[in-house]
Amino acid sequence: MIHFLGDFFVDEVPNCKLSKSELVTLVYLITKKSAYLTEIVNILGTANLYDESYARKILKKLPEKLGNQVRILSSGRSKVKIELSTDADFEIIENTIEAIHDGRLDYQKGVMEIVELYKGDLLPFLDNPWIVSYRNLLKSLVFPVLSKSYADPDTPSHIKIRLLKILPELYSSTINIELFKLISEKFEVSLASTVFDLSDGLTAVKLRIKEPETLRQILDNVKKASLLGDTELLLLVDSEVAKEFLSVQRTK
Repeated sequence: MIHFLGDFFVDEVPNCKLSKSELVTLVYLITKKSAYLTEIVNILGTANLYDESYARKILKKLPEKLGNQVRILSSGRSKVKIELSTDADFEIIENTIEAIHDGRLDYQKGVMEIVELYKGDLLPFLDNPWIVSYRNLLKSLVFPVLSKSYADPDTPSHIKIRLLKILPELYSSTINIELFKLISEKFEVSLASTVFDLSDGLTAVKLRIKEPETLRQILDNVKKASLLGDTELLLLVDSEVAKEFLSVQRTK
C-alpha cells in the first residue's frame, strides 16, 4: 500500500523517497487516473518556470523510484495515465465512505476501516495549493462519518478515543482550578496523557462521572469537553491544574 495520510511511505518499497513535485504529481494522477502534461505543470505551480519537459522528467522518475508499484502510460498526445499494482490509503477511504452511503457496507465496520487508515491529514508537510484543496475535501468526507460514530452511544469508549485523535476539535478544553475543585467530589480521575500528542504544559485527564446528571451539568459549563460515553468525560487541561486536581483526589 502507498500511504499518504499523516506521512508518506510505501509498504513494498520501504526506502522510497519522492520530491515534493513527485508527490503532488503522484496524488494528482491517482485521483484523476489520467492527465495532460499541461495539467501537471499547472498544479505544480511551475507554469511560469517550466514546460512539459519538466513534467516528463517527473513522470519518468516515478516508476524508477516506486518500482513495479506504478506504471505511467501514454494516453494520447501529451497525455498520460497511471496504473497502480497496489492501493493508495486515501482511495480506500473514499471507496469505504461511498460504500457506507450506498448501504453496501455496515456503518461501524466502515468506520473501523477508516480509523485504521486515517493516520493524519493528506501529506501534511506540503503546502501546494492543489494538495491543500484536496486535503480539505478528504477531511470534509471523513469528518461527518466519524462524527456520527463519535456521537453514537453504542460506540465503545476505546474507539471514541481513537476518533478523538482524528477529530481533535472535539476534545479541546481548559478549565480553571475552581471548577476542578468543585467537581472533584463527583469524579474518579485517571491521567490519559498517552492518548494524545499534547503540547507542553497540557495534560489529558479522563474523568468517570459517578452521577450521570452531574455529567450533563458539567457539559453545560464546559462546552468543549469530550464525551467518551454515558459516564465518561475527557478534558485537556493545564498540567498544573491537573496536578492540583489529582492532589485533591489523593487526600480523600
